[in-house]
Amino acid sequence: MPAPHHTLLALCLAAFTATAQARDARLDQLWPEHQERLHAALPQVEAINANKEIAANDADAKAVVEELLAEPHRPLAADALTGEWKVRSLQGGPYGIYIYPWFKASITRREDGLFFEKTTGSQRRSGVLLAPQNESGDWYFVGGATVNDEPQVGYSKSRSEKARSSDSVGTVWGISDDRVLMLLDVGETGYEIYQLKRPSS
Repeated sequence: MPAPHHTLLALCLAAFTATAQARDARLDQLWPEHQERLHAALPQVEAINANKEIAANDADAKAVVEELLAEPHRPLAADALTGEWKVRSLQGGPYGIYIYPWFKASITRREDGLFFEKTTGSQRRSGVLLAPQNESGDWYFVGGATVNDEPQVGYSKSRSEKARSSDSVGTVWGISDDRVLMLLDVGETGYEIYQLKRPSS
């Protein structure tokens, strides 16, 4: 016997509500192409690292990247993120993987949430950290990239009709006490990882 119309409608509404709740609302703040970048990040990094044209003398750097990304993701409370940090960049592309020296960074509380900024070194990023909805997943970084002492730039979604080249997005998670990873701007031509540790470690 077919279900009454109002019963079918109730089931449809329940399914729609469950889907809406499951959707990560943070993604609404990102351009569609950047949403896709987040979802495909880890497989893309693996594909880049598997490139046979990467020089043999980059093997140590490649091993560091793979070891870091193999660490289990640990949830991060806001209090565990705030404060001063040391950060180094690990950059990979089709022709090599490079590890840069340690520089300064900080995470502070602002009206709109946590704000990350790399404050020294020639290549810098700054932007907001978006907390996971379930309090146990990864955070998102949404901001902009600048060079040297250029003024910081924000993410363009709320102030532009299309994405800008300065836009920067990534995923943030803990790997141990006082150690954090940020996987940033992964694409077919490369990726960047920020490895964070406390200044005293």
